[in-house]
Amino acid sequence: MSAKPVAKRKHKSSFSAAAPQAGTALARFTAWTDKALSWAMGLLCLLVSVSFFTGTYDTAYVKITLFQSGAIALSALWVSLLCVQKRWPVTRKNLPWLLPFLAYYGWNFLGYALTPYPLAGFDEFLRYVLYFLLTLMVLDRFTQESARVLTKWVVLSAWVSVLYGAVQVADHWWAGVDILPWRAYFGARIFSTHANPNFFADFLVFSSFVVLAEFMRTKQKRLLVLLGLAGIDLFFTESKGAWIGFAVSAAFFTAVYVPCVLALQKHLRKLYAAAAVLFIGAAVLVGVYAFKRFQSVSFRAYTWSSAFAMVQDSPVMGTGVGSFKTIYPAYRKPQIFYIENAHNNETQHAENEFLEQWATAGTIGLALFMWLLFFVLYGAVRAVRRFAVLPAKNSAEMSPQFWWVLGYGAAYAGMIAHSFFDISIRFVSTGMFFTLFGALLVRLAMPEEETAVQTDPHTRPAWLWLGRVLLIAGLGWLVWKWLWLFGQISGNLSPKNMGDWLLKYIAWGVLCVAVFGGAWLYVRAAFYARWARVPFVLLISLWPISWAGNFLLADHYYGVAAGFSKRAMFEGALDFYQKAISRNPFVPGYRQYRAYILRQTMNLEKTFSPYKGDTDAPSTDYERALRDLNFVRKHVPNHALLHQAFGEFYYTYAVHFTKLAQAETLDFQRQDYEKKAIENMELAKQSFERSLLTDPVHEATYVYLTSIALMEKNPARAQYWIDAYARGPEGVVEEEFLQRHRHSLRLAQMQMRLRQPPFNYFPKGK
Repeated sequence: MSAKPVAKRKHKSSFSAAAPQAGTALARFTAWTDKALSWAMGLLCLLVSVSFFTGTYDTAYVKITLFQSGAIALSALWVSLLCVQKRWPVTRKNLPWLLPFLAYYGWNFLGYALTPYPLAGFDEFLRYVLYFLLTLMVLDRFTQESARVLTKWVVLSAWVSVLYGAVQVADHWWAGVDILPWRAYFGARIFSTHANPNFFADFLVFSSFVVLAEFMRTKQKRLLVLLGLAGIDLFFTESKGAWIGFAVSAAFFTAVYVPCVLALQKHLRKLYAAAAVLFIGAAVLVGVYAFKRFQSVSFRAYTWSSAFAMVQDSPVMGTGVGSFKTIYPAYRKPQIFYIENAHNNETQHAENEFLEQWATAGTIGLALFMWLLFFVLYGAVRAVRRFAVLPAKNSAEMSPQFWWVLGYGAAYAGMIAHSFFDISIRFVSTGMFFTLFGALLVRLAMPEEETAVQTDPHTRPAWLWLGRVLLIAGLGWLVWKWLWLFGQISGNLSPKNMGDWLLKYIAWGVLCVAVFGGAWLYVRAAFYARWARVPFVLLISLWPISWAGNFLLADHYYGVAAGFSKRAMFEGALDFYQKAISRNPFVPGYRQYRAYILRQTMNLEKTFSPYKGDTDAPSTDYERALRDLNFVRKHVPNHALLHQAFGEFYYTYAVHFTKLAQAETLDFQRQDYEKKAIENMELAKQSFERSLLTDPVHEATYVYLTSIALMEKNPARAQYWIDAYARGPEGVVEEEFLQRHRHSLRLAQMQMRLRQPPFNYFPKGK
């Protein structure tokens, strides 16, 4: 029997934004704003993808700053339009489409309000707020034209990232092809401009399927070249999880596309066989990379086990947005320290997005997250069928919306799969795309809707011009501040070769495009509008944009301070640590590092020193360091090195007071120093023992405790700590880890001291 022919359906637009009457001032401003939002969002995607700079401690911090300032500017422009139209973006008609987003973000905002450590989680909370605003903006204003514009920018971002990735690949055989300062930072693994190879691999996966859909829509052969280069780059990232994401994206793309094309249905067996080969190939690659770097597999297994233990203590509500890095160290397995070969908070995420959602948002939050993911993907599948001409003879009959939904849907599915093994969407370079793609897919799936818009037809020229003048003045100040700010950062750099100079010039060029382009956009909006509320809304947004710049400068100051500290230039280090703290008070770690310096300067005279952190009264270095450490303990109590820092602080000052007592001739002063020495040594002992609860691996902790026992002339206690380190932490049975404990040179020297005078300590069995 022949299939009954199906009539071709007309493709309805999925435009559901408010549409005022054409020809009016409001219509012109609305059309201009929609176009500006689309192009500015695309440019933001490009800049966040390809920006990388060595002038800050975190070379990828520029991505965070660009995202924060760009998202605030886009949100302000959108909010100004809402104010003109006098409407809310959430209506009774679109509420069913927005409800999963509102529920998920609302629950996370509630979790942050209840978290016991809001300061340390503020950066992630701010990111959630900006993701939420961008999501609502896309759901409210994006159109088919917006999808077309965004796709162009994603393809351009892919070209830049993939071509530079190809340069890094070529550098394997022709050393020196990559002239930029971070060349070969991850050895043979390439990372382009994406912070690390896993992030780049995730970008390659999701951008490749957007590019594939665009190729099938436009038949531009150069896109095949881009796809081929992306495949080569993906291979050289050596990312295991990315290949799983790639296979899932390919399966989604094929499963949704094939039923829509009649000619392909004759070859289902061949397609299924190709899919099986793809999955087998991906599995083989995952196995090969896992064998090459098995420690990364062990690291994830131990991290997941630790995170699950965290879940069990707060299964319903979770611990709140941004709290994972603060609370997780109390649950971290000792094996993590051996694998990372570090004793700080290197692990800040669960290496599994679903597990981290469960830990921080609880079971309710995880359920809302999974509902949101299902809602987006299910809506994408339904939209593909709605936009397809069924049954189509070939791809040429498909509408543009069909390809956009198919490409972004496959990209979204791959990002979800990769997030089972990676933390990419926790960072803006991937998280912004994940947020944007999810909102865009729902936006394209929404049915057509027209909303009546109310607006004030009367203008107030005086207020309008006042707002414009104030906005221009504010923009002048903001542009000057950004140029001064970046001058501070780049001025501290010392270019040594062509790559350094090239990076510096490119950075200045990107800054000028972003700053002057953003200023032009604001001025254009203010003069295009006929309502005073537009320039005033934009004026208000200048302050948070300026605030985002402070965070970037703080990260730079932190890097400078760390450099001074390494060279034992303590005065310079203290000055720049204070500058970093004043620019970004939401990073407790800055104060902890300043306390390390104050532990070494040991000025016990009361002086007033703003660059050391004094605000209203004179202090000693002892009081200043203790103040900083107590601040960190209040906001990040589980930091692995916090109690170690307390112990080293008290120990250093106990030794210092002992030396002062030995040199003092006045009895009352000597007794005071001796009392302080005893008190500080006892506090040091308590702090070191407390430190072992979060980090039972750190050799230095056992050395200090052994040393204290020797000072107290307690050889049995000293032997106890030597034996405790030699046994290794409870629960650690891996021989490769325990070998480090059995061959500790420092504790072996302590053992020899016990066997010699004045101790002559030989316990039974030794």
